[in-house]
Amino acid sequence: MPTKPTWRQTVGDPSSYANFEEVVVKHMSIDWNVDFKASEVQGTVELHVEALQDADKIVLDSRDLTIHKITVGAEETQVRYTEGDDSDAFGTPITIHTSLAAGATTTIRILYKTSPDCSALAWLPPAQTEGKTHPYLFSQCQAIHARSLVPCMDAPSVRATYDAKVSVPKELRALMSAILHTTEEVGDYCVSTFDQPVAIASNLLAIVVGNLERRDISHRVAIWSEPVVVDDAASDFSNTEKFVKACEELVGPYEWTRYDIVCLPGSFPLGGMENPCLTFASPTLLTGDKSLTDVICHEVAHSWTGNLVSPKTWEDFYMNEGFTMFLQRKVMAKLYGNEHFGFDAILGWDELQEYISSQGDDHAYTVMRPELDGVDPDDAYSVVPYEKGFIFVCYLESLVGDKAAFEKWLYKYIQTFRRQAITTDDMLGHYVTYFTTEGRNVDFSQADFRAWFDEPGLPPVPPNFRSKLIDDSLELTEKWRRIAEGSQEEVSPADIDGWMCLQICCFLNRIDFDLPVEALTLMDKHYKLNSSNNSEVLFLWLTLCIKNKWSGHEGVLRSFLKRVGRMRFTRPLYCELKEVDEAEAVAIFQENKDRYHNICSKMVAKDLDIEEPETEPEPEPEPEPGHKFHKIYKRVSLRRDGEWVQHDGGSKPRARRLPMSKSAEILVR
Repeated sequence: MPTKPTWRQTVGDPSSYANFEEVVVKHMSIDWNVDFKASEVQGTVELHVEALQDADKIVLDSRDLTIHKITVGAEETQVRYTEGDDSDAFGTPITIHTSLAAGATTTIRILYKTSPDCSALAWLPPAQTEGKTHPYLFSQCQAIHARSLVPCMDAPSVRATYDAKVSVPKELRALMSAILHTTEEVGDYCVSTFDQPVAIASNLLAIVVGNLERRDISHRVAIWSEPVVVDDAASDFSNTEKFVKACEELVGPYEWTRYDIVCLPGSFPLGGMENPCLTFASPTLLTGDKSLTDVICHEVAHSWTGNLVSPKTWEDFYMNEGFTMFLQRKVMAKLYGNEHFGFDAILGWDELQEYISSQGDDHAYTVMRPELDGVDPDDAYSVVPYEKGFIFVCYLESLVGDKAAFEKWLYKYIQTFRRQAITTDDMLGHYVTYFTTEGRNVDFSQADFRAWFDEPGLPPVPPNFRSKLIDDSLELTEKWRRIAEGSQEEVSPADIDGWMCLQICCFLNRIDFDLPVEALTLMDKHYKLNSSNNSEVLFLWLTLCIKNKWSGHEGVLRSFLKRVGRMRFTRPLYCELKEVDEAEAVAIFQENKDRYHNICSKMVAKDLDIEEPETEPEPEPEPEPGHKFHKIYKRVSLRRDGEWVQHDGGSKPRARRLPMSKSAEILVR
């Protein structure tokens, strides 16, 4: 019997300052007031902590938070705390100087407020909402933005339950990644209480506030959105209960009680975010024909792979996304036919190859399990953990040689590690042990797992996905290749009549040759691509138009980039436009950057090589009255020759930063 496989493991977490190996947060009690006028969340958080060993401090992650007061214990004794050096990527460590013996518990109470520049929050004026009458707020804490919303141990290995009380203007509603218990009007406020009894990582903390209405889909599924959107969203997302049931059949009971979805405004930077009990969904998924609800299926699958079983660090993010892509495609095949699995996998393989080609096959971010010491996880985010991770899971299935047996292992894997954060060693050790015991004599002697995890570029074993659905798409692509070369073949709307969205996307994505403007004009005339209400189709079409310098798309492109902040679309489009007309790309971005979520604006600015203006460091302030133990360090972050420079007195040295992506990242879901 082989020994448990071992390779590089991160000590602690390169993305967190927290000393969670000494002291861990077990529960959070939140009391927030949402102030739209100040663009601030104000209130308190009580952190219920347990010492895993003797400790003389508790270190938390934070970013741009104003701390008013910290107390410890039931007596709320004020305690000395210090704030370390500030880092652009990782924020500021807060060290609370209190001693705990191994096994002891206590409560840390922090009175604080967020900054108007809080990286987790998007504050939208009425004009940027669908209804145009009320302001809106939503969060995006993944990967390491929870620390800008609440002082916490912002590491995926730290799982905590939470309860919350949230006060918002009485005409609005608040929802969180938790079960809603009560809602009542108190004076000028609507006050809601929430409870999340299943321990979650900080990246899954979420809040949304707006003029929200609800439509029930089933006994445990409801759709929320603004009044002018909610019925369309409920119609497009009406298959959600089917997705939940199909996942339950594959990987076990749904443990989160409710599966609600809130359809957000267009500035939401992702297609979906798997916040427990309340998935966030982009309005770019709304088509009227449910053709993009595979994203909803993906987020449902995360309820098991990613939420119920989590990676210990962001270096193992592929364990979230690779397994979720596999489960999503299994469910879609179960509901809509086996050909769907292969076809969607082929499109994913296309995206992965295009991304790796654009970055170079030796780029650090093409490694499935990248080293993130000194690297903001947002910078490394790409298609790689999704599609390279998915192909790896398919490889594990192929080694077994029996799909049914592999599905039984997947069920066992989820049930074994449910409600835990694990490592690659844990996952692969379980897999190898399962298939080499109790008569399951699978031979892994030729499997080179290290190459999958540590080598950049394409997977060491390329996939061989097949689907009959691709044939028509490839045939139409070849037809347009001949037209581009001068052929006078007939073109008509019948070419794509009755096609699935995936088939149209495949056709457009496989056009790797130049098209004259006359051909693009002809294509749009018959296929009506400029007016498509399918965001995936429109995105691929606009990309094709930019590459081939067809001016007929320009108004559509500007409109799209004005109303859509989903990074899967915005980043590649800006990068393509930069290659053709950099000044135009920068001008359009400057017009729209304040409409996007902070994460999207930050990443597009990097793609376009727009440097943030340098500012003089603020003088070190005097301690606030009554805070005699509060020493505030200068928060200055310096870079020199691409390196993070450690300040004197800093609490965590940073390694050399990995190179930035060279061109468009193809982002997913």
